[in-house]
Amino acid sequence: MAITRIYLDDDALRRAMAISGVHSEQDAVNLALRFFSTHAAAADFNHPFQARTAS
Repeated sequence: MAITRIYLDDDALRRAMAISGVHSEQDAVNLALRFFSTHAAAADFNHPFQARTAS
């Protein structure tokens, strides 16, 4: 497992934790990555969403 320092959207993180029932930020991020990588198809990357950047 890699250690990475990232800026997170606090509201999105809080909602993801509440919806999923996970108790740590790390678990929420890992769950989101697993969900995305399982449900995304190669065609989805033809028109990627605009990621928000830290301000």
